[in-house]
Amino acid sequence: MLADLKRLRRDSSSGQMKATTDSKPVQRSRKKLFAGVGIAAVLAVLALILFIFRGQSDGKEISSIAVLPFVNTANDPNTDYLSDGITESLINSLSQLPNLEVRARSSVFRYKGRDVEPQSVAKDLKVQAVVTGRIVLRGDQLVVSSELIDARTNRNLWGDQYDRKMTDLIGIQQDITGAISAKLREQLSTGPKKQAVNGGTNDPEAYQLYLKGRYYWEKRTPDALEKAKDSFNQAIARDPNYAMAYVGLSDYYNTVEDYVPIPASETAPKARAAAEKALAIDSSLAEAHAALAGAHWSLFEFAAAEREFKRALELNPNYAQAHHWYGLFLSWDGRNQDAIAHLRRAVELDPLNLQYNCNLGQVLGNAKQYDASIEQLKKTLEMDPNYGQAHAQLSAEYQATGKYGLWLEEFKKAMDLFHQPEDAAIVEETARVYAQSGLKPAMARQIVLKKQLAQHRYVDPVDIALAYALLGDKDQTFAWLDKGLAEKSAGMQGFKSYALFEQWHSDPRYIELVKRMGLNP
Repeated sequence: MLADLKRLRRDSSSGQMKATTDSKPVQRSRKKLFAGVGIAAVLAVLALILFIFRGQSDGKEISSIAVLPFVNTANDPNTDYLSDGITESLINSLSQLPNLEVRARSSVFRYKGRDVEPQSVAKDLKVQAVVTGRIVLRGDQLVVSSELIDARTNRNLWGDQYDRKMTDLIGIQQDITGAISAKLREQLSTGPKKQAVNGGTNDPEAYQLYLKGRYYWEKRTPDALEKAKDSFNQAIARDPNYAMAYVGLSDYYNTVEDYVPIPASETAPKARAAAEKALAIDSSLAEAHAALAGAHWSLFEFAAAEREFKRALELNPNYAQAHHWYGLFLSWDGRNQDAIAHLRRAVELDPLNLQYNCNLGQVLGNAKQYDASIEQLKKTLEMDPNYGQAHAQLSAEYQATGKYGLWLEEFKKAMDLFHQPEDAAIVEETARVYAQSGLKPAMARQIVLKKQLAQHRYVDPVDIALAYALLGDKDQTFAWLDKGLAEKSAGMQGFKSYALFEQWHSDPRYIELVKRMGLNP
């Protein structure tokens, strides 16, 4: 339970998981794909958007943009993956450009299904331009329309419609629009030039499978994640050189441990293998480097993880997810000021991402800026009062500051919102004993219940170690930390940042444990 509070880390690309989700998050985005008529239309839209940016609006440079979710006019949930996928493809294509900030998926998808004015969205997201669009699928005929609006003047800068068969014009359309967009990339900015990212496929069915994988991956439920894995594997089977499909598979393995009781030691090697395969195909994919960093992190290969985080940000300095993960990584290693800077940058790039906002509160707490941490977490809950992770992290800050009643109250809210009845029952029993007898009897009771739970479901050993630390039992704390290290459990990744262990930092067992992890004391 306590380890869960500190493992709020990597599940953050969507940043919009609702309280009704039948999953238990603890934390963890992606990029390019070029195939099918849908992606040909994306590239054509991208090329014309870039052309507009060259001319600018009334002589004013456009340096920030948001791509609103394309509307699925048929309201057919079976084709949502197409409208969502085209939106995401545009976001990821535009984000490759220097000197252009593109709001991430998690911020813009909060507007999905809502009738909003582009100028209102632009004000909320602090951008100068907005892209809107809609799709219609009739049999094998796909119609995509899109507009680019200067939100400062409400002026329509460009609009067009594409009517194509799903399987037609892949090669030539890709070649023409790809060449045009690449040329315009060179002329768009006087800043550093970037090569167009590949990593895609020419197989329209593989592309659609990839889109389905991403669609299910964003849902973050055990069943949906299983469908995501199947879709990514099917995409790879169709095109074994589809680098972004391997990135998707790596993201699945980096994420699934947060939603299914399974140790990272089983999933991280598979995440690493998939990311390495993607990089073998295309080493320029920032998403692949970030995915590989996540796998190294889970495997306690910290130097390699940091190298890959830095490489991801070199390739795409505006990659909010990489700033987010790297910030957490730095925070858990005690490099607090750099960590806070990266999390603030992630929030700046993706201001409505609930997880980024939540994790900013976490790193402030790790830096012992508890008042700022609690303020940030309450701000996150103002954005969505039912965001369970913010309640869980707020409970962690209350626990760190000795407000145990508020800690248990907030954690009970989180477990209810996550629909975790076993954990909710444990925290409810802990709160009952705490109210009657105080902290130590409450923690002793919680330990008994957690050990019982571990007999039929995976429980992170660090969870029990933290309970023993609150109980004041140093020997049992280190015994369970040793068990966590042996398993390379997720809870061990941030154990240097746990305030409960500070009382034993001078203990030789603590120093030895840090060294065995490959960290600096």
